[in-house]
Amino acid sequence: MSSTAAARSDYYRAKAARTLYGTADTPRRWHDSARRRIGDIEILGVEALRMNEGHGLVAVHLRCLRGTPIELLRSLAGRRDAAPVPFDPQTLVDGQAKVEPDTRPYTVSFATHGKGGLPRLYRSMRYRRWPVASQWLWSMASRTSLVDYPPDPKNLEPADSDIIRLSVDWQAIVLRDGAAMVGLRPDQGHEDPFFGYAAVYVRSIYLDAVLLGLLQEQALTALEERMMAALDSSMAATMAALERDVSSFRHQLWAQHLTPHGIPNRLLSAYQREHALRDRFDQILTEISDFNRLARDDESRSVNATVVVFTLLTVPVGIALALLQVLETDDLWLITTVSLACLLLTALLLRTRSARLAIRALRRRLTQ
Repeated sequence: MSSTAAARSDYYRAKAARTLYGTADTPRRWHDSARRRIGDIEILGVEALRMNEGHGLVAVHLRCLRGTPIELLRSLAGRRDAAPVPFDPQTLVDGQAKVEPDTRPYTVSFATHGKGGLPRLYRSMRYRRWPVASQWLWSMASRTSLVDYPPDPKNLEPADSDIIRLSVDWQAIVLRDGAAMVGLRPDQGHEDPFFGYAAVYVRSIYLDAVLLGLLQEQALTALEERMMAALDSSMAATMAALERDVSSFRHQLWAQHLTPHGIPNRLLSAYQREHALRDRFDQILTEISDFNRLARDDESRSVNATVVVFTLLTVPVGIALALLQVLETDDLWLITTVSLACLLLTALLLRTRSARLAIRALRRRLTQ
């Protein structure tokens, strides 16, 4: 059984499908389904998701041939004393992408068990009330073992809203650095009526929901960095660009409901919750609104200051010209006296508090 890009695209609404898969003219996905074995790991395939800005994501599909996936997940997370990852992702993408070095990968894992059931990962008496399935969910999603991080027994069982009950056969949980899915009944192998389909779901439509969350997190981080850079530059010059970036993010990437089918929506919502994406996006919108208000206030102060200075300069001159016109005189002494009086009045007006504030505001505006 396999999942094609067209089938995955039909599963999602048009906006999400366009982001995840592109169009017939501008596809965004590349994949290599060639299988290879490296030690006790089988690489089932590699795919890349390209974005218009030149960045994207690479997904490497792996399967453990021996043992449990816990050690592989610990290696991918770079845990202390874990074996190094036995492959370089850059060699797997066939030149289709450049993998950033020292990037900490996000993992999506799935484990089932045979008739013997899942073994307990935390055997201490203080963990005796912690269900085995929950132990595996937490350990796989956090990519840790007891050596890395002994969890607090008083805060082990996730809240009911945190566990995603995919069906009676399996459950999922999404944490900061990984998502995990665990089968709750014995896996019958190739003859299993469901788990074969479940593995395809994990590697396709459920993975895509997580990939969209990763893209949202990357874009929000970039927006936050641009927001900080705006504080060091002219507010008026950067505000329009920031608003365009936010509008592009909202229309291209920001989504909370991907499909009429509920599970991908819940996976994305869980990822957004773990990374506080909604709160971060609201914070960005609030800060842009504050920047706009400050920019409008600054513009209003500049206009008012210009009007005040212009008035203080022109009113005495207007009075002097009107007085000379009324007197209808050519007396140089009188003209000089009126002009000096005009200059003295202007100087006195410019020394008032209102004038000083207006001049200071204009000076700040001109030196920005």
